[in-house]
Amino acid sequence: MISNIFIEYLKKVENGSKTGWSNDDKLWYSHASPEGGNDTIGYGHKLLNSELDQASKGLTDIEIDDLLVEDMHTAMDSASDVLSQHFNADFNDLCVNSQEMLIDFAYNLGGNGLRKFPKFVNAVIDENIEVMSQEYKRYYTSGNGVKKELEQRNKEFQTLFLA
Repeated sequence: MISNIFIEYLKKVENGSKTGWSNDDKLWYSHASPEGGNDTIGYGHKLLNSELDQASKGLTDIEIDDLLVEDMHTAMDSASDVLSQHFNADFNDLCVNSQEMLIDFAYNLGGNGLRKFPKFVNAVIDENIEVMSQEYKRYYTSGNGVKKELEQRNKEFQTLFLA
């Protein structure tokens, strides 16, 4: 079961500044995705082609929260699949804290993104905080090829999961 603390954490790290929120009409509007492609709305939801028209009219807080929950479940399913297929582990055997760490990675990077962090994933499976603390940091490569640490996200992750 996903905790409310984790949901609030995801909201903060995915769009704490509430980009796309309009105080005037109390609706969310899409904004450009840093990685390109379709726009993003709410808390990191990459719009599907079938959602573009509706999103252009704005989405309510309830609709955005529904997208967040759907995306979290997709990330959970992806994390579970990657664990069983590439790490010979059962996601359901992990404690909630460990599950949420992996959901966060899958939410942020896509399910296969977990495969890029094998030391971290194995440390989560083994409950090895020392290795997790060495391997959890994520980075972003900007359009001009410059690699930057996701400092705020990494700090929030460390505070919630590893402190």
